[in-house]
Amino acid sequence: MAKSELEKYFKKTAAPKKGHHPEVTAPNLMLTSDKDFGDLKFSIGCQAITKPFEMVAENHTHDFDQFLFFTGGDGNNMPDLGGVVELTLSKDGKKLEKFTITEATCVFIPAGLYHCPLNFKKINDPKKPIIFQNLFFTAKYERNTKK
Repeated sequence: MAKSELEKYFKKTAAPKKGHHPEVTAPNLMLTSDKDFGDLKFSIGCQAITKPFEMVAENHTHDFDQFLFFTGGDGNNMPDLGGVVELTLSKDGKKLEKFTITEATCVFIPAGLYHCPLNFKKINDPKKPIIFQNLFFTAKYERNTKK
């Protein structure tokens, strides 16, 4: 059977790879649209968080918009986060506000908004991890730390 010209729109497994954090032991799923699908300036990563750890300690900004998704790893009850996450935000990088996430949540981080630390404080059941998705509008992820 001949291949369809439409097969180019499918990317199987979304490039599983080892992540940047040794605490995340499951393979990460990552798609960078510039590399895989053309110059769309879009990337998404997905990680299963099975144990508590501080993922990012340093408060920083980006020159691009970003969305952080936190959902529960129980496929029958994804709104139940199954743990506790803390995320700090700041307009100026000095007055820090810590937010506690205990249910499925999406956080919009506009370009220039200071964010982090990002701390996965509690995982109720490693067999039902917190699913963390990082969606950002660039092919190259870079942090700005100057205040």
